[in-house]
Amino acid sequence: MKSITFLMHNIFAMGGTVKAVTQLANVLADKGHDVEIISVFKGSKTPYFKLHGNIKVTALVDYNLRPANILSITMNRLRKWTPFFKPSTISSYEPGLNQFSSYVEKKILRAISEVDTDILVGTRASYNILVAEHASDTVTTVGMEHMNLNAYPRAYQKEIIEAYKNLDAITTLTDSDKKVYEKLTHIPVYTVPNMINESRIEIPKKPQIIAAGRLEYEKGFDLLLRSIELIQDSLREMNYSLKIYGDGQQRHDLEEYIQQHQLGDIVSIHPSTMHLPLRLAESTITVVPSRNEGFGLIILEAMNQGNIVISFKGNAGPETLIRSGYNGYLSEYHNIEDLADDISNVISAPPSEQGKIVERGFETVAHYSPERVYQDFMKVIND
Repeated sequence: MKSITFLMHNIFAMGGTVKAVTQLANVLADKGHDVEIISVFKGSKTPYFKLHGNIKVTALVDYNLRPANILSITMNRLRKWTPFFKPSTISSYEPGLNQFSSYVEKKILRAISEVDTDILVGTRASYNILVAEHASDTVTTVGMEHMNLNAYPRAYQKEIIEAYKNLDAITTLTDSDKKVYEKLTHIPVYTVPNMINESRIEIPKKPQIIAAGRLEYEKGFDLLLRSIELIQDSLREMNYSLKIYGDGQQRHDLEEYIQQHQLGDIVSIHPSTMHLPLRLAESTITVVPSRNEGFGLIILEAMNQGNIVISFKGNAGPETLIRSGYNGYLSEYHNIEDLADDISNVISAPPSEQGKIVERGFETVAHYSPERVYQDFMKVIND
């Protein structure tokens, strides 16, 4: 069996990509593959999600406060204080560029060049570019995309396409993005969606709406709050509440909006939780209000726990997973009035109609089982 290394940003932090790669790595290890994960950053003692015991994890920069980590911590601080330690190879369009120093960059390049497994998989656009340029010729290189190409700035798209031509293969989350990369790169492109690998929890439902993810602009939680404001009276009449789970830069602004518009009795924001499946299981509706969503694992997780999912049209992930009116609902892109109407319609729908949507959601989830996604990934490896 072929051995695989994943180059990750931070396997020790919460995130959709972290969960997706963790689940795929676990299945690969369970099938007998030798799996390694190179995590550029480490800010906690253990990976955020549980990893198979046979998976080797190597962290390049450890920020846990220990004597052995003083150099890494110091170099990161110097990057913020002086321009002399800026990275020179990592793409200038990398959204988290301020996290990198020349010290971190050198560690990444060295790690890429020293990978000796059969396959090296990048899991972030800037890392895929580095893998394409610096991996050994003896290693098969795969660029794993967790966003759709159009989500990147135009200049970044050009840089990505030129670099990806030097990879051996690309994986995308959706067939629509696969076609885009095939046309522009002319190298093998495979659809490898995220998998759903969680038990279904059978508990009583509450009149509760849930949303979860990074509290950042692209995730659209501000749009959700504006929609909730439009239907707040009917939500109170039906005893419905909205719970948002996540952390990020927009938290203060969202909390301020809730306070200014007197929504605190029906809307609350909570930190990211390891118990999201339980929170979904007790809810009835999940809203994914993203401005851009490459796949939306939360959609499958919510369907799996018997939620009716509402998201926006115009996003590759939601449009791939949801057939509006069949297994969920797609509101007009960024239209808060339409989103508010869809939420209201779901709440007021007869239980029999709600039940049909939920059952069709279960059918959708079955297409993203661990075995099916494993076979999709094996096509990349075997070819």
